[in-house]
Amino acid sequence: MRTTLPGTDYHDPAIFELDRETVFFRSWICVGRTEDLLEVGQWITADVVGESVLIARGRDDALRAFYNVCRHRGSQLCDGASGRVRSAFSCPYHAWSYTLDGKLRGTPNVDRTEVVREDYGLLPVHIDTWNGFVFVNLDRGSPAPLRSELAKSNGVLDLERFDMAALRRGFRTTHEVQANWKILISNYNECLHCPTVHPELVDLVPAFRSGSVFEEGRGDGGVSLAAGRNSVADEPDSKLLLIPGMTEETATSYYGALVFPAMFLDVSGCEAIASMIQPTGPTSSRIVTDYLFHPDSVSSEDFDPGPVVRFNELVAQQDNAVCERAQKGVMSRAFTHGIYPEKDAEVYEFDLRYRQLRDDIDVAPR
Repeated sequence: MRTTLPGTDYHDPAIFELDRETVFFRSWICVGRTEDLLEVGQWITADVVGESVLIARGRDDALRAFYNVCRHRGSQLCDGASGRVRSAFSCPYHAWSYTLDGKLRGTPNVDRTEVVREDYGLLPVHIDTWNGFVFVNLDRGSPAPLRSELAKSNGVLDLERFDMAALRRGFRTTHEVQANWKILISNYNECLHCPTVHPELVDLVPAFRSGSVFEEGRGDGGVSLAAGRNSVADEPDSKLLLIPGMTEETATSYYGALVFPAMFLDVSGCEAIASMIQPTGPTSSRIVTDYLFHPDSVSSEDFDPGPVVRFNELVAQQDNAVCERAQKGVMSRAFTHGIYPEKDAEVYEFDLRYRQLRDDIDVAPR
């Protein structure tokens, strides 16, 4: 029988530090949407397991990412989640300023001869986009291209047939969960818990009633919704438009994929739901979920994301509760490891990929 990770992997502070360095600082991490960065000077910040990253749209229309750290004495440069500047960022501490492409522009009360400005621009972070999502990578070397890494996650590139870049956020939620990030991933990757924990979900997605994440006889990664449904919502008659690339036939299905290491991407007829998992400690995580819809639906005067949000938030609350219960259990001295039956195959595959990164890479900062 295949076994789970050791219990200590879900709560040991030393393992969490390894996860930061070997997984999150060397992987492509989704931090938001391009729709938040459409105009020159728009910026967002993102927390990548304790490192603040600043992403901005430059005057040349390019997106760039930097460590959110002033090069003078290390002050955090930008506060808050988002904003817009005209041409430069100014440090609140000593007013050193940086252009949108990260060049040091001004050093008030410091003579120009004292600082070689070309040597003290903001420190860059790798950045790329896919399907309207913004990804960063904190590797100090040259990471593999984003799309080639996405190809390693089952089903992710299959979702390119839906034009998620055209979608717009209709709602966002944030949950603080007292569970290690790997417990949240494991829970997403299996459905043995669904009949017990999610009675509403198995009514909507009958294939989940058997405890499987797949539907027998289908090879496209999708699972059928209940008869007459085209949305994962608490009302059967959605007034929302089908998302671009969705046909009347495919709209009767739900498609889900894990974007390694820590993002859930779920698509059905009228919506795409992106959940970004942000580890906040060895036994705690934050989940930021964007509900994305057809742009014409979002701009409509009678736009109502309520049925979709209510249903999926119910499922999320059910998941979060059992993940917190699992966290308490794995911290027991009695739990050395668990076991994986056949329907936990996706969880086991995640563990293998995770352990390969964590155990096979030199942990010196990179």
